[in-house]
Amino acid sequence: MDTNRLQPAGARRPLIRRGAAELGAALGLVLTVLLTAALWYGEQTRAAVCADTLRLHILANSNSVDDQLLKLKVRDAVLEEMPAILQNAATKQEAETAVSGALWRLQQVAQRTVRRAGSSQTVRVRLEQADFAARDYGSFRLPAGEYTALRIELGAAAGHNWFCVLYPELCVGASQARYDTPAENALVFGRFEVRSALWDELQRLAAWAAGEG
Repeated sequence: MDTNRLQPAGARRPLIRRGAAELGAALGLVLTVLLTAALWYGEQTRAAVCADTLRLHILANSNSVDDQLLKLKVRDAVLEEMPAILQNAATKQEAETAVSGALWRLQQVAQRTVRRAGSSQTVRVRLEQADFAARDYGSFRLPAGEYTALRIELGAAAGHNWFCVLYPELCVGASQARYDTPAENALVFGRFEVRSALWDELQRLAAWAAGEG
């Protein structure tokens, strides 16, 4: 016997509402868990990109036309040296070690470029850990975070900066370098978003349970 048929329609409505509420609560819990996992995954991927990247950071003396052109001349001279310096680097750590061992060489290259341009600006070259804002390079984008960087300061280092990536070799020649993991490549090259068809469907169901859809 179907006991539901013996109940008045009004008596069944609280059960229906209760079931909908329980479904909504369950979906809300699932969404919370998924969101937490997605945020954790995104943060882990961002941290991996920061750890696996060696950046180049050149600071011009000032924003005058001459100082900005000199910055670009130093950039070109330094980048010409990089293929030979990084040729045996298979990891970011190896790239950092190679660049660290070539700091004096890079100092001399940058200083010689400045002198040939007729400038007496000082040149300071070092490796450092520094915080960088998120930056879009057009063909790829790096998230904000702390990175290892080859920093080259020209004169007062008060002008517009020039940034790029030495490892993976994204600003050395026509390199097609990539990161080791699909997630890092998706974040840097693919406008990474933590979402999926399941995620979208759960959002739709949550809205329905809340009476919004």
